[in-house]
Amino acid sequence: MSDWRTILNASDRLKWYQNKGQIKLNFFLSIIFVGMVLNGYDGSLVSGLQASDAWQADLGYPDGVRLGLLNAIGSISGLFVGPIITYIDENFGRRWGIRFYGYTMLIGSVIGCIAGVSGANGYGLFVAGRAIIGLGLASFLMTSLIVVQEITHPRSREAIAASWDSYWILGSVIAAWVNFGCVGFITSSWSWRIPYIIQVPFALYILIAVQFVPETPRFLLAKGRDAEAYAFLVEYHGNGDVDDPLVRFEFKEMKEAILAEQAAKAEKWSTILKKRSNLHRLGLAALMVFLTNLSGSSIIYFYYTTVFDLVGITDATTQTGIQAGLSMFTWFCQIAAVYVGKYVGRRKILLFIWPTLLLSLVGLCVSSGVFANASENNNRAGVATVALVWIYLGFFNASMQTFSMRSKGLLVWNTVSQLMSAYVTWVDAIALDAIGYKYYIVYMPLVVIQWVLVYFYMVETKGYTLEEIATVFDGKNPSLTSVDILPPGEQQGGEADDSKSREDGVE
Repeated sequence: MSDWRTILNASDRLKWYQNKGQIKLNFFLSIIFVGMVLNGYDGSLVSGLQASDAWQADLGYPDGVRLGLLNAIGSISGLFVGPIITYIDENFGRRWGIRFYGYTMLIGSVIGCIAGVSGANGYGLFVAGRAIIGLGLASFLMTSLIVVQEITHPRSREAIAASWDSYWILGSVIAAWVNFGCVGFITSSWSWRIPYIIQVPFALYILIAVQFVPETPRFLLAKGRDAEAYAFLVEYHGNGDVDDPLVRFEFKEMKEAILAEQAAKAEKWSTILKKRSNLHRLGLAALMVFLTNLSGSSIIYFYYTTVFDLVGITDATTQTGIQAGLSMFTWFCQIAAVYVGKYVGRRKILLFIWPTLLLSLVGLCVSSGVFANASENNNRAGVATVALVWIYLGFFNASMQTFSMRSKGLLVWNTVSQLMSAYVTWVDAIALDAIGYKYYIVYMPLVVIQWVLVYFYMVETKGYTLEEIATVFDGKNPSLTSVDILPPGEQQGGEADDSKSREDGVE
């Protein structure tokens, strides 16, 4: 297999401002990134709204089971939309999942803002809005990951994939500061309605801008639209050069992979589940969900106000201010991890970070226990808790980098992710209400198990293209090199030239 890093490309000889194709491609990617920012904004918003007295009053002071359901309902609804979006993405194009996301964000945000209106069931309306938004969040995550992997230039694919979660964190930064300004200093219902309604213009932009995003070359090739796929690669990866060596290599590699998949009926579940390497891939998709959802992070992400309440930090302005600073810190940590990821594989990063998460959970349990058993307020326990929360989330976000997955893998990932997310967000609220800080202990053995699984089970994919990742699991497939694939337009031309040569030989 050729090393794509050494193959010449237009990006190697042009300044960034001269490469018009790359500039256009970056615009398309920016639309997807805005969606991820909105995803992070919404995902971090409700945890901050819990510090608002007006939000609590408008929703009837939800706690325990009711608070858990409010946070879990988005994951529950997202669980059911996964198979539908996978079918649409594979048969009608990738953009539909992103359009659906825009519509659900619009509708869900408006319904949520009606909560607390006189005569309305505030809690019921807000939960209904969260359920609708949950449908779109799952749809966006599944679709956008495919789009980003399939349209990104191979020279920048690794960095963009690694930075993917940083846009979610950027959204959480915006949400944290908006909550600090509104929840911390406004006492009316607008303290939570303003942060919530801000999602509407983001959603409108995505709905309009996604119309400009072209279909991905891999989708076009899978549908037999080879000329359109090659035209995409020429314009956006080769800056208009139809003979660009890297473009020709990409086209050949994609076409070979798709032909092999179609010949083996590799997209059918009956085929996928028979092969050991495919089970390994699906297992890794589930493992990534296990790492992100059952390592204790959900306690801090969804219920940080409760975490601070346990050590006597109860003022809304203080809580949202700490969260605003924390969100900035975790964003910088994730960006730093992207840089480190260029030189260190993701598997090594996870193996280094997970022991730090375990120690942080131990520290949080100790500091909260000290405060709970002290005869008077222990301010040092509160300070220690804040520091440990920062350490935990700083390292956790540094480890969260996107792994390449195809549509079937993303379906498994989404299904397991929504199930685990619904479980932890619902159960966390009930457990924190029942046993308080002792609940940290539940996650400690899980973190140990996760480290062991990463050590023995995870493979390193650093430095591979999307198509080459298959070799990590399957090894080299000789059948892929036995097919001579030419770009559209050259195939017939090549046959004509051969025929002409034969005729000349006869004469």
